[in-house]
Amino acid sequence: MKQFFFFLLTNLCVNAFATVRTVSNNPNSLAQYNIIQDAVNASSNGDTIYVHGSPTRYAGFTIQDKRLTVIGPGWSPAQNFQPYKATIETNVNINGTASRKTELQGLDFYSTVSILSAAPDSLRFIRNQFEAAIYLAFTTVPYTGWVFEGNWFDKAFMSLGAQVVVTNLLFQNNVFYAISTNGNFNGFLTTQNILFDHNVWFGPSGTNTAPCFGGASKGMNFANNIFVHRNAATNNTNSVFNNNLTYGAGTNNPWDISFSNSDAGGNIADQDPQMSSQSLINQGLELLVLNFAIAAGPANNTGSDGKDMGLLFDASGSLNWSNSNMSRIPVMIGMNILTTTITPGGTLNVQVDARRNN
Repeated sequence: MKQFFFFLLTNLCVNAFATVRTVSNNPNSLAQYNIIQDAVNASSNGDTIYVHGSPTRYAGFTIQDKRLTVIGPGWSPAQNFQPYKATIETNVNINGTASRKTELQGLDFYSTVSILSAAPDSLRFIRNQFEAAIYLAFTTVPYTGWVFEGNWFDKAFMSLGAQVVVTNLLFQNNVFYAISTNGNFNGFLTTQNILFDHNVWFGPSGTNTAPCFGGASKGMNFANNIFVHRNAATNNTNSVFNNNLTYGAGTNNPWDISFSNSDAGGNIADQDPQMSSQSLINQGLELLVLNFAIAAGPANNTGSDGKDMGLLFDASGSLNWSNSNMSRIPVMIGMNILTTTITPGGTLNVQVDARRNN
């Protein structure tokens, strides 16, 4: 509970013109709101909403023509910081062009995320868990400039309605998990500058594979991805591949011209990437604690940027997958009361220690 007030003071120092609101569905907490929608309704452009982790799921919310940042604790918060996720049980909607640059971070979407009326550009989805679909259906103007970074797509998929246009989308440093023919994407037919960079795709065990795309899609770029039991050729044409690795993927060379795709070089077919949790990944186990780091083998330092294929483990910066399970907000890790005794009307001195998850 005290974390929220530390968040508030920290962020007000950074941006004196924005307001930070706090939400907890624990009635005994000191948060300002119990329902996310109430905090959204009270917010204006540029405001931030912190959602406290909870064993009880939250109701969904709608952002209508507002640029907001909504932050939860992450898809697998460390126990010593915050033992619970902020799971959103019902639909989330983002509507209106004025909602551009809205960011959703550190949330667990148990239900759908829909952007159906208007197409706000430059949305950011950072360090979330998606357990249901993302729906796009607006057809008048393109969806453009979106970033998906550090997310765990947990059998979830992104579905585009007929005639929907998407441009300049970046999917970087995500895990895409699927075991069925639905894949993780459907309907990417009218595309421009769609880049999948440094992601891990994995799925069922044994000789089974699951497609990356559940319906006809085309015209995308794949760089530095690892595909384990995931077929990137099915339903995917006119796409360009460079510095990707497949392993037991069914079609281990999706970049072959026979699949109407292009080989831009540096691709490795059907070799064990040797991730730290490779045996568990081969079994298709759906575990948030899997270790995707690479110490040796064909994926080690063979990316187009000289880094490992698959997820990024940069020593510093926000793109280190080791930090992706938690959102980028400071949390209290300790508090020391310096005044042992205090007289009525006296001053209580407290030292607070905090750490930001990069």
